[in-house]
Amino acid sequence: MIPSSIFDNTTKTDLLNFLRSQYSDGMVAIQKIGEWTAECNEGLIGTLGFSGKEVQFPGLFDLMSNPDKDEFLLCLEKDRQEKKEALKHIVKLQSESGKLLTIRLNGFLITDSEATEMGEFVFFVENLTDSLEKDKFHHQCNLISKIGYWSINLEKGIPEWNEVTRLIHEVPDHFEPTMEGAIDFYKEGKCRDAIKKAFENTLATGESFELDLILITYTKKEKWVRAFGQAEFVGGKPVRVYGTFQDIHSKKIAQLNWEAEQEKFKYAIQGTNLGTWEWDVETGVTIFNERWAEILGYKLSELEPINLQTWQDLMDPEDLKVADSKLKACFEGETDYYECEFRMKHKDGSRKWIQARGKVLTWSENGEPKIMFGTHQDINFSKIKVQKQAIFISQAPIAIAMFDKEIKYLAVSSKWMSDNDLGAKSVIGKSHYEVFPEMDENWKKIHQECLAGATKSSREERFVRKDGTVLWLSWEVKPWYDEGNVIGGIIMYTEDITAHKLVSEKLDISLNAFQQNFENAGIGMAIVSLEGKWLNVNEKICAILGYSKSEFNDLTFQDITHPKDLESDLTFLQDVIDGKRQTYQIQKRYIHKLGHEISAILAVSVVRDSKGKILYFISQLIDITALRSAQNQISALLKTTQDQNERLKNFAHIVSHNLRSHSSGMNMLLELLEFEHPDLFEMEIISLLKKGGINLSETIEHLTEIVNINLNESVDYEQVELSKILSKTIESVCPMAKQEGVELINEVSDELYVAGIPAYIESIVLNFVTNGIKYRSPERESYLKIEAKEHKETFEIRFEDNGLGIDLEKNGELLFGMYKTFHRHKDSRGIGLFITKNQIESIGGSVSVKSKEGVGTTFSVFLLKDQKP
Repeated sequence: MIPSSIFDNTTKTDLLNFLRSQYSDGMVAIQKIGEWTAECNEGLIGTLGFSGKEVQFPGLFDLMSNPDKDEFLLCLEKDRQEKKEALKHIVKLQSESGKLLTIRLNGFLITDSEATEMGEFVFFVENLTDSLEKDKFHHQCNLISKIGYWSINLEKGIPEWNEVTRLIHEVPDHFEPTMEGAIDFYKEGKCRDAIKKAFENTLATGESFELDLILITYTKKEKWVRAFGQAEFVGGKPVRVYGTFQDIHSKKIAQLNWEAEQEKFKYAIQGTNLGTWEWDVETGVTIFNERWAEILGYKLSELEPINLQTWQDLMDPEDLKVADSKLKACFEGETDYYECEFRMKHKDGSRKWIQARGKVLTWSENGEPKIMFGTHQDINFSKIKVQKQAIFISQAPIAIAMFDKEIKYLAVSSKWMSDNDLGAKSVIGKSHYEVFPEMDENWKKIHQECLAGATKSSREERFVRKDGTVLWLSWEVKPWYDEGNVIGGIIMYTEDITAHKLVSEKLDISLNAFQQNFENAGIGMAIVSLEGKWLNVNEKICAILGYSKSEFNDLTFQDITHPKDLESDLTFLQDVIDGKRQTYQIQKRYIHKLGHEISAILAVSVVRDSKGKILYFISQLIDITALRSAQNQISALLKTTQDQNERLKNFAHIVSHNLRSHSSGMNMLLELLEFEHPDLFEMEIISLLKKGGINLSETIEHLTEIVNINLNESVDYEQVELSKILSKTIESVCPMAKQEGVELINEVSDELYVAGIPAYIESIVLNFVTNGIKYRSPERESYLKIEAKEHKETFEIRFEDNGLGIDLEKNGELLFGMYKTFHRHKDSRGIGLFITKNQIESIGGSVSVKSKEGVGTTFSVFLLKDQKP
């Protein structure tokens, strides 16, 4: 059995009181003498709900599950053997009501001379279960605190005020704030200058501000407000400034009235336990009361004659330097009061710690101090007590530091040093603001409020270090008291919860994103148990399979899977269970609630816990019933189309071959008839018959060429040297061009290669060249210019003439039509451009035209590039 003295012997230390207040959920001492035993204090028993109950408290280990207990005891055994100083364990305990509580044990192993050989653990209890409800309570408090919010989008330059901020400014409903107008609400002078300076500093440095200022409301009332603001940066540039706005008028007026009342009284001491002194700074005359001498073991008469030198002779030389510097600061107006701790010689030869406080009561016309009044207090006992506490703090397993009233370090734990990256350097005696020069004014204000008796804390707070890294801390600051119940300084506790916060935020975001995706997904989604039960389904899967969410609760996926697809689905699922695969995707059929088949693509993935145990499966269903039906229809349609296309090809070949044969035969008979009976062809009807036969042969040749072009899909393209074809064509039509008076200008460079069929490209070039000659304008000197322009994937060949031109508004859509003519020329058949366009497109090219009647025409032919051989 662990002796109860483990708690009783430590109740008188301020540190333990602080730790108990920090971990008010209780304490537990655990010891191993043969077997492990645990003693819980009343705080922990109350936390577990057994205080005041008729049910006897069963013991700490009895409230754990057997696996949790075994694991916890193994950890303790390891901690004991390794003699760890700072310990932290999370355990699950069942309360009296049956509720399972999550408890964090923060403690240490006692290793001093009073501990047993076996080792004894002391843990401070923190009930993490209740913290969630407390956080919720704090959130509700914020909602009713009537603290306004404001925000300024720096890109738009327009402030946003919430309802409370508008009420504080007393603006009407239609009022819209502006940047300049918001600043003008502050009282002109110090207040307006201060808010401008703070705002500019926030934009420049990113430092937040908190100021108490006077506001002139819309209704012209003076009002004290507290403005807090900070900037948000993106890529090193401020994009937004936001903060809170609080009406503190009543509190501020009360504070100012109190300060005014305090100034009416001298800085005097009530009670006989303090030594008092009065000092004429100009003359050096000093007056001490009897208690001042008693503190040092003297009667006042023993120290006569008494003057400033008497005081200085009794002080420790090193401390005298500190006292002089603080007096100087007070005289120069840097501080309102003189306050200092130093050692003085006692009559018995020892040194006593004294706390001196003082204030200049009167000043000369030149601003020099005249009369100063103050006190001496014996703090020797407190100093010794602090030194003992410092030893205890240095061994504490948590991040904790103790400060005097000047926020100088008195004691610090190793955890504090490591958490704050202070290394092995000594901070004792140094100012906290010297160690952390980046400390903002808000923290300094918190320290001062705690020195005034307040306790400040935060479960989680965000800090941005100078290097830009973000730190999340849980912290508490509270005063510590000496034996006279006077505040001697502050104790600060911090815990780095950055890792926990980041994990928590990521988890919240992940869970929220998954839930939103799950509920609003455009496909069916379900969470399925290892046995095939539907644990949760979204609305889409209900719509696909026809069942409601409640009906899914009574089904397994096996119940509604098509019997012929079940075996393959179970085979893949077993592979996932056996760890052979993490996911699988199959096409399968389901049976709709109404009995018809549903075709779907099923994707299944597994979710496991940290130990690899399967928690559940995530199934995703895409309904492809309509798609499968459409695919079947398309397949049938394609087969029909292919058959018809083959028949059409055969028909085209038969028509082309047979018509050409019959046409040729008819023309041969007419030629034979004309040879034997030439006089018959003087008859108009016989002459028309011959001309019709010739036209029919031409038409058949044209149709045959078009059919061949359209069926020529499998011909491989060749490398065609376009410049050579142009030269050859121009050479062949040169006599025709001279006869018609058309100048041919070829600006296409040598060795220009395109991809295509040589015969087609020769035909394309010949057609555009001869058209430029045929459709010249007789009213001016004519030319045809050919040039090439390179694009990313094609060469553009331009055929530009100044001939008759075409009215594209009237004939543009008909230009490349079959048998379409636009000029009365004896050789016009209306087939050339139609065939040429088909040839160009059959080799992957395209053609465009620009033309104006009476001005000329430019055809642009785009042919695919090819590499040089």
